[in-house]
Amino acid sequence: MRRPLASITVLAVALAVPLGAGAADRSTLQPAPSSPPRPALEHVAPQIKVPGVPSVEQFGRPPQALRVSPRARLLVFAPHPDDETLGAGGLIQRVIETDGIVKVVFVTNGDGYRTGVIAQTNRPNVSRNDFLAYGEHRHREALQALSALASHRLSSAFLGFPDDGIDDLWSDNWSEARPYRSPFTDSDRPPYDGALQPSVEYAGVDLRREIRDLLQQFAPDWVVIPDPRDRHPDHCSTGGFVLDALRELREAQIAPFSRTEVLTYLVHYPEYPGNPMWLAQINHAGIGGSTAAQENLSRTTWFRLELTPNELAHKHTALSRYRSQMRVMDRFLALFIRSDEIFGHLSGDQISTIPRDYATRWRAHRQP
Repeated sequence: MRRPLASITVLAVALAVPLGAGAADRSTLQPAPSSPPRPALEHVAPQIKVPGVPSVEQFGRPPQALRVSPRARLLVFAPHPDDETLGAGGLIQRVIETDGIVKVVFVTNGDGYRTGVIAQTNRPNVSRNDFLAYGEHRHREALQALSALASHRLSSAFLGFPDDGIDDLWSDNWSEARPYRSPFTDSDRPPYDGALQPSVEYAGVDLRREIRDLLQQFAPDWVVIPDPRDRHPDHCSTGGFVLDALRELREAQIAPFSRTEVLTYLVHYPEYPGNPMWLAQINHAGIGGSTAAQENLSRTTWFRLELTPNELAHKHTALSRYRSQMRVMDRFLALFIRSDEIFGHLSGDQISTIPRDYATRWRAHRQP
């Protein structure tokens, strides 16, 4: 469940990193000799100071400006339907506007949100079928939201893994011999028609394999994941599964993953996004509020994408399509209708080493 915040604060803090040019020319922070020139990273001074709110410079190094190069292939991972819009709705639009291609992967259908199910059914006692119907409803809302962000060059995949259970797949339910069973849908495998093959179970190895297959099929220039420091277990653990799959591909030297860039986004973090104090706190944080990977993650560089009025309007429209969520957390969701989106950038070394920190966080004896 998302944590409601007390107020909405809109800051414009100028920040930028180049996105890659497409499947034939993978994105890197330094362009290959044969690549066309790309914009360099820039530091831009903050443009707007909100009265009564400390400036971002007081809390950490200002994020850099994020620039999107043409023809990029962007793969976005959302733990629940609406996270793609909250964290990267503007970036999705920008990539498509610059002739890129986007795929959004919904790891769960958000079918374990009891408060939402009760509000949807208007009944205090809800059943397995109510949770399943809610998951199908959120699936439909997600498709409507994506259509508001873009009408073409945008596809999606719904994995149907357990809402409020992704962190369990890192620990006790890593093996197919002991799949996780959702306390909401009473399922130990994706229960929705057309989600995945019947052999897929709620096991960590199965989720990692499905993510790895999606990565290979789409061959992204950039991958956008929930930040490992996000305080929601589904968010921080989803980021770990994607990094673990990328680590496998990189270690196997499968092209083009040695050049795939990773951006992270926050949804559940103290003071985020309204108060810049989060920027000072985040570089002392570890996975999901623990100390795991604290030093490793402290090296993350932060970037800002300034949205155009048109992009912001479409993001607002997309978020309004999630009526089931607006019904129960409209004040929280409104915090993300702002003039910018903030992303962390993980280095190649972090992609390789952070998955081992995840194993330590949840199951010290399991090596990725």
